[in-house]
Amino acid sequence: MINHVKIVATIFLILLAIQSCGQVWSNDGKKIAFFYLHEIEDIYTVNVDGSNFKVLEGHEARDFAPQWSNDNKHILFTSIRDGHHELYSFDKNGGNTKRLTNTEFDSEDGSFSSDGKQIVFSSNRSGNRELYIMSCDGQNVTQITNTSAEESTPRWSPDGKKILFRRSLSEQEPADLFTIDIESLEVQQLTQSSFSEFHQSWSPDGSMISYVRVIDDTFQVVIMSTDRKFSKVLISKKGYQAFYPCWSPSGAEIAFTRDIMSGTEEGLPALYKVDLQGNETMITSKNNFDSY
Repeated sequence: MINHVKIVATIFLILLAIQSCGQVWSNDGKKIAFFYLHEIEDIYTVNVDGSNFKVLEGHEARDFAPQWSNDNKHILFTSIRDGHHELYSFDKNGGNTKRLTNTEFDSEDGSFSSDGKQIVFSSNRSGNRELYIMSCDGQNVTQITNTSAEESTPRWSPDGKKILFRRSLSEQEPADLFTIDIESLEVQQLTQSSFSEFHQSWSPDGSMISYVRVIDDTFQVVIMSTDRKFSKVLISKKGYQAFYPCWSPSGAEIAFTRDIMSGTEEGLPALYKVDLQGNETMITSKNNFDSY
């Protein structure tokens, strides 16, 4: 008999291999930067009320995983414009693009430190995916994990002391969420289940995280305290995918992307926000980028 759970898990792992953090709130709370995995795969921004929807740069290669700089002037992202995953940045309007990593290996999923001076990212330059830290100009690269597992999608904590990341035994295995202390390099496991957790983010005060979990084909957006004493499912809608939950600077809302399981239809994928009581609001349903 075909193992349905393994089939579903494989599909999700494939999705994770081609998708990363989909949207992130600007630090002033006014805009959301995001990407859609469709005919035009670029970085977009939109005001939190759904107005001023625009594409940044519009490069023909795949751009994804946007992260705002602390001063809201620049956006860090991953691109395959040079043949494999590398980290780049441009200004908030899509100009002055700079390449920050330049190796024959993949470097992706960058996240700024709380002081804006460093970037944490994942790379397979040592053979498997590990976590690295570099200065914002791409210099002074330091490896901070060294295991036989796959570490990916690091997210720097608001206080600058820890990094939240995914770890799996292999790219084909489900992943759990962990933190690593910057000073001691001590690792703490936050989740442990047979279901893969992904698309994690910190709350603004660092006391909570959000992430996506899939149970019985149902995508859930979950929030959990970092001491693991509290958790709550905010979104659980069978037949619809939910991706990339990301906290607002106020900590009162979380933005996420929703799509349907069997493909797309008019109005989907759509960008939503949800409050901590589970009340949803659509921000934008644009998915046709012939005009911006």
